[in-house]
Amino acid sequence: MKAIAFDLGASSGKMLLGEFDGETLSARTVHRFENRQISLGGDLYWNLLGIYENLTEGIRRACALGRDVVSVGLDTYSNDFAFVGPRGDVVSQMRCYRDPRAARCAEGIYAKISRRELHMLTGNQNALFNTVMQLAAMAEEGERYLFSEGNTMLLLPDLLGYLLTGEKRSEYTISSVTQMFDYRTGGWSEEILGRFGIPRTILPPITPSGAVLGRFTARAAADFRTPAMDVVSVCEHDTASAVAALPTNRPDVAFISSGTWSLVGVELDEPVVSDETFRYNFALEGGVDGRYRLLKNVMGLWLAQECRLDWRRRGEEYGYDDLERLARAGSPFRSLIDPDDGRFYEPGEMTSKIARYCAGTGQPVPETPGQFIRCIDESLALKYRWTLVRLERIIGRPLRVIHILGGGSRDGLLDQYTADACGRPVYAGPDEAALTGNLLLQLRAYGEVSSLTQARELSARSCRITTYEPCGGTAWDDAYGRFLALLGKTGGA
Repeated sequence: MKAIAFDLGASSGKMLLGEFDGETLSARTVHRFENRQISLGGDLYWNLLGIYENLTEGIRRACALGRDVVSVGLDTYSNDFAFVGPRGDVVSQMRCYRDPRAARCAEGIYAKISRRELHMLTGNQNALFNTVMQLAAMAEEGERYLFSEGNTMLLLPDLLGYLLTGEKRSEYTISSVTQMFDYRTGGWSEEILGRFGIPRTILPPITPSGAVLGRFTARAAADFRTPAMDVVSVCEHDTASAVAALPTNRPDVAFISSGTWSLVGVELDEPVVSDETFRYNFALEGGVDGRYRLLKNVMGLWLAQECRLDWRRRGEEYGYDDLERLARAGSPFRSLIDPDDGRFYEPGEMTSKIARYCAGTGQPVPETPGQFIRCIDESLALKYRWTLVRLERIIGRPLRVIHILGGGSRDGLLDQYTADACGRPVYAGPDEAALTGNLLLQLRAYGEVSSLTQARELSARSCRITTYEPCGGTAWDDAYGRFLALLGKTGGA
């Protein structure tokens, strides 16, 4: 069976043509493209037409390489959306989750419902980028007209699926992270919608992961100049898709989905929402087969990505291999940061922000690219440890191994630091975890694999996994003590 997987991250997109021969899953890259935010009048948007154009190009290339392609699956980052009007046309731009409007309106939004109540109703973390915050900000800033009868709000992967099939649906995993999903009922939260005056009519029905959404419309097939094929509602949230590709079925595994964000968590059969999950701003999110993922968002590779942009603007170009080499040569634990400090959230001048953080906390200021990257990687590894300690306490059982999934798993230095800081083995890979999970769900939709257990065994057979054993000794324990003191000093969590 041949299938196409589309995975869109906050900085880039990628498409694979996958083929299953009955024993192993192989894949080749058919298209890569940049995805970036566009600033307009101080607000941030995505280039939706450019995203669709790249989806079109990837499908054409895949079909040129392989006949008899059966289906395509779409996964992306969460929370961002546009509106489709009653005639079927897209009637709004798509704002970026880093857009400042929710921050402008936060005080008024939280006057309607407390952070604690929002968390207890949905299990989601409290974050300005959540879909409910964006919709509430629209209402606060005079855009309630888009909530009118006949308009439908579609999250990014649902919108792309609609453009291909004409079907307006919201897949379970992507809807579960909007902070409007009630994990107790499996549907949209009437309580939250009522508090913000968001009409239920703008939200589409929720569909399970792994179902066939529909077939290309004649117009879509004409755009692609390819035969019609099915669109499968895979785990449309990229993190859920990555976790579906875990190359293990053991129950004591923690995952880190490593990309622009690092999602540090564990898979659960039953939901867990408590005072502790609220206190530490953990998120309960939907997973494959109706499972749950309990996790925390850590800032991730965003920090290094933004530093590279700073250096590029100064005429200094560094590849990731160059930066890893420079970081390895530096002194350990010279400077540490809380990766989740609020000043690092918005784009721009990341090296200056890190320098000011270090100066303000009485630490040496990083001066060279190697010092910046070492500071970032060591700090991320220590934040992973902080998160795992709390995860184990919340779920009441040990997590003995860590699987790092996604593009960040190729960062051997960070992988080793994670093993050292957390004191447990790290298994890195698959590096294309979201795309792999995407393909696995398509295979299961057509009966090529019969269960999630079998799909994960196929992932283990088909993907390269690298092992990192902890070897850091007490130096990492001492650094963790410094890190905890730093969090206490700056109010980090």
